[in-house]
Amino acid sequence: MLPFELIIEILTRLPLTTLLRFRSVCKSWNSLITDPSFALNHLHATSTRRLIFTRPADPYFTDYSLSSAFASTSAAATRLFPSAVPGSHFHHSIVGSCNGLLCLFTVSRNLLLWNPSTGKFRNLPSLEDQRFSVVTSGFGYDHVTHSYKVVVVLYIKNHEFDSRVHTLGSDSWRRIQHFPLSSTACCPGRFVSGMLSWLDKNRFIVSLDLALESYRRISLPDFGGNNTDEFELTLEVFKNSLCVLSCCSHFTDVWIMKDYGIAESWTKLLCVPDLIYYPEFLGFDFNVPRATRAICISDEDDEILLELWLDMEQKFVVYNFSDDSFRPAAIEKFGGRVASEVYVESLISPCLL
Repeated sequence: MLPFELIIEILTRLPLTTLLRFRSVCKSWNSLITDPSFALNHLHATSTRRLIFTRPADPYFTDYSLSSAFASTSAAATRLFPSAVPGSHFHHSIVGSCNGLLCLFTVSRNLLLWNPSTGKFRNLPSLEDQRFSVVTSGFGYDHVTHSYKVVVVLYIKNHEFDSRVHTLGSDSWRRIQHFPLSSTACCPGRFVSGMLSWLDKNRFIVSLDLALESYRRISLPDFGGNNTDEFELTLEVFKNSLCVLSCCSHFTDVWIMKDYGIAESWTKLLCVPDLIYYPEFLGFDFNVPRATRAICISDEDDEILLELWLDMEQKFVVYNFSDDSFRPAAIEKFGGRVASEVYVESLISPCLL
């Protein structure tokens, strides 16, 4: 018989779906696989990324493996629901993802954590003050206290924004430093390296250190002397690095921050040309406003998945920057606007935090 230590080592390297089946092998394996320490070790040993979509008025999520989304043929999707009892009018927006957990915000202003890989979920305490509107939010991990934190930003009055934080394991929300923006975008904060980052409309990044619970400003890339007001900017995360997209009428530049917080580390990763120059997209109406997102980069680092608007319809395309080519992504047509999030498969249970 194999030593138990070797069994642990082998199990740590197995795919998550296999481990979920192996819980029924025996009591000792079930105890091991559901142990929080094992879940953390498995997370560090494997990093299978997935892509999940949600749309208004649809209580279900559509889930793909990341590799299948980049495939050249149609990908198989899974329909998921983050609750024990689906409700026909229960809609969620995605606050963010961290270590395989998704933080969701409902239309009734409730927050919950959900692991789509295991189906486990946990409701978070309600916001104590319901008078103020939530303008943005964020979810991440404090590497100093080893705790997960959810942040919401409330609009108080006269362009004043109040910040509240909930630490998983507590039963309340705390007020922290005021959100230092006079004009904030409504997109959720992007989590990288223990920090949440937001893109301000005044063309800078605000970063919240989840350990210190304090804010600071980070400069945007040097766009070569061009007027940033001419660009539409979006903030993304590529494989644990902060990323900025600068979109104009003819191209989209993708910038990546190699060392978080160091403005000099901004590097242009690639330039995505306008699709109007590619024959496979002839016939589309490009004379409409369109917001382009770079959702994620492939495991091989040679392709990116783009979200853009063609013919007044949201579409997903893959750009291969090694051979400068485009193709439609292997993702279903949703028939309406959807939001997306990349997460990693994980055994971490929100119920045990």
